[in-house]
Amino acid sequence: MNVEKLCKWAGISALVFTFSCQGNKPDGAGSDKDTIKTAPPVACNLDEQPEITSFLPHEVDVFLNNGYQGLTPQVQPCFDIFSWKSFIALNWPANPDGSPMSGPYSGDHPAAKRVWEYYTDPAEVFQTNEHLLPFSGPLKMSNELKGFRMFAQLSHELVDVPADIKQATGQPLIDKNLNFALYEIKLNKDEVDYIIKDTLYTKEGQEGKVIQFPEGSAKGIVGAIEIKATWKILEPSVDDTSKFYKRMAVIYVPAKQSATGKPLFLKEMVGLVAMHILHKTEKFPFWIWSTFEQVSNAPEQANAGSAGNQYSFYNPACTTCTVNTPAPAPKDGNYIWQATKPYAKTYATAGMYGTQVVRTNPVYGPTEVINQRWQKALAQAGSVFANYRLIGSQWAVVSDGAPPHDTVPAPDTLANTTLETYIQNSSCTMTCHKFAKDAVGNSSDFSFILGHARSMAYLQTLKKTK
Repeated sequence: MNVEKLCKWAGISALVFTFSCQGNKPDGAGSDKDTIKTAPPVACNLDEQPEITSFLPHEVDVFLNNGYQGLTPQVQPCFDIFSWKSFIALNWPANPDGSPMSGPYSGDHPAAKRVWEYYTDPAEVFQTNEHLLPFSGPLKMSNELKGFRMFAQLSHELVDVPADIKQATGQPLIDKNLNFALYEIKLNKDEVDYIIKDTLYTKEGQEGKVIQFPEGSAKGIVGAIEIKATWKILEPSVDDTSKFYKRMAVIYVPAKQSATGKPLFLKEMVGLVAMHILHKTEKFPFWIWSTFEQVSNAPEQANAGSAGNQYSFYNPACTTCTVNTPAPAPKDGNYIWQATKPYAKTYATAGMYGTQVVRTNPVYGPTEVINQRWQKALAQAGSVFANYRLIGSQWAVVSDGAPPHDTVPAPDTLANTTLETYIQNSSCTMTCHKFAKDAVGNSSDFSFILGHARSMAYLQTLKKTK
């Protein structure tokens, strides 16, 4: 499969986070461009002690001078610190208006939603209604509940919009307890305002437009942010729920995907297991890509043989399971939910095992040093987010020419085990995103999100049938 075809295939997730289709190379080398180091960087203070605050950084504290610096232990920690500060600020307990609670960090406020959870669902921006969960059944929505609409599509026009259980390749992920993983996407105010102001929420509004999302700046503007999160259904008898940021959720499964033939309304506790943060800034208009995971998602491939039973997506009891392999797709493409847990038991390997996930690319050593510092600070603050780990921060400098740009990202390969489970080594993120198009074929500034737009006639039809 060539690069552009793979990129278009992976692009259905709207946020795909493995970089550079050149493969994994030592020390971040991707091409001769990597070696251009005409001047040393002016980097951040690597001895700076972590400070737990609600401030969301707008730019990376680094200046690269002339030339592409590549992946180096002097520069990469600056991006990793930016990622950690972003992760903490976005996961800060929020007031009902979505603003961060004031004052120093004082516990997790478990009843409070996080700042990013008040960001906007793409379906609301593009008026395609998937966010309007049909809870006319036995369970009603409230501010305390998170809603997931499983598999449901309003018409054939939405076949390319990702469902809530499908990741980058359009396939589901099944945890060790034989339940489907859940996904959601959120957009921050700067991105939403730009889409609305430029009428990019319909196909007609995108015609003839040059797409350029707002850039964050140290001068004040936040810039466009996109988030994709992965959740798992928690089983208190198996999972240590104290190690997860968790919420009560309602999962709606339409009749077509229900084993009963009737809609399901499932109330479950879900735990956050991964989070992608995509942030466009003035210095890095190709966006900065940060990906986090809960620490017990999956073992590294090199250590899988001695792995214990603490992982959410790996079971050491299955000695014959093929790793990082999706369940066979149903003939009609419709994965079916059972009415009771385990919901995905139909797709279990040998009737007993979920997706056997391993991490194929180890975390960069200097990134792990930064992880230890921030995890320690969060633990001292009494935060559940001490149980999360930065897998990596990816970035690239601007090159000349019109899109698609010739980018050489650092690091050149990075994958989240819950969001790119089956393509961890295909290295397709920034190379994929440089081919991103909106719904009418314009180059869309490294974001697939504008592909959600539909025609005005179609939206009018939705309003009539609402």
